[in-house]
Amino acid sequence: AVDSAMKLARLAHVQAGRPERTVIISRMRGYHGTNYGGTSAQGLPLNKVGYGPLVPDVEQVASDDLEALSVLMTQRGNTIAAILAEPLQGAGGVYPPSADYLKGLRKLCDQHGAFLIFDEVITGFARLGTWFGADFYGVNPDLLCFAKAVTSGYQPLGGVFVGDAVRKPLEADPDFFLRHGYTYSGHASACVAALVNLEIIEREGLRDRATVIGKRIGDALKALAQDGVIDHARGDGAVWAAGLHASQNNVKIRDRMLELGAITRAINADTNTFCPPLVITDSQLDKLLDTFAKAASGK
Repeated sequence: AVDSAMKLARLAHVQAGRPERTVIISRMRGYHGTNYGGTSAQGLPLNKVGYGPLVPDVEQVASDDLEALSVLMTQRGNTIAAILAEPLQGAGGVYPPSADYLKGLRKLCDQHGAFLIFDEVITGFARLGTWFGADFYGVNPDLLCFAKAVTSGYQPLGGVFVGDAVRKPLEADPDFFLRHGYTYSGHASACVAALVNLEIIEREGLRDRATVIGKRIGDALKALAQDGVIDHARGDGAVWAAGLHASQNNVKIRDRMLELGAITRAINADTNTFCPPLVITDSQLDKLLDTFAKAASGK
């Protein structure tokens, strides 16, 4: 999905008579998959090691520094094709955007004639209590990447929603042929799984459930931080992270939780994350959080 969006952003500029616009700017800490485009756009340096030359004209800026981004866009002028961002950075450690950051991205794109791409592979389809992070944060991108939750993982499916600013130049020339696709593009079984999955999300009220889950996790982690068990909590919707003290080991906490029958993800050296399925029960959620509290306390 991310590689498709990057290609579509550049191609739309070509079709609009702006072939010089090739630069794609992404954020440090960002994760955008492991294809060459997504790897090139990652803000996780270790994930780029060993693969040789990556896709050119892809640059990173500090995660929440609108001023640095503004300076770069001014310097690169009319060579910028798009900004690529996760509304909430997930695999990099769960970092919600700072206040008005995403609105700032939208404004800068509009000012400089660039497209805004949201990578919503994590935040899309109810994870934040809304259908998309774009809804949650009130910012409309030009391209929106999705995968994962569209089928709840039962079938592999990813895609890109294409807004008018990108679609119109791609459709302006009736003789233009879009030479892009994959072996399994539009696979019927995957698409049926997605449709049924979306019906279940609606029928079972899982968007509202995400809000309940997120509040329970957030409240529990904030209480642990207040008691000094962890350093801090961060997150939005049903995506949360426990920021640990320097004396704590996130891998040991993860391993201890596995021994006790619960799962957390250890990211970086100081973070345990929580992004449970939206069908988790209250009792299962309580066990998850109680187990984390025990493991984080060294018990």
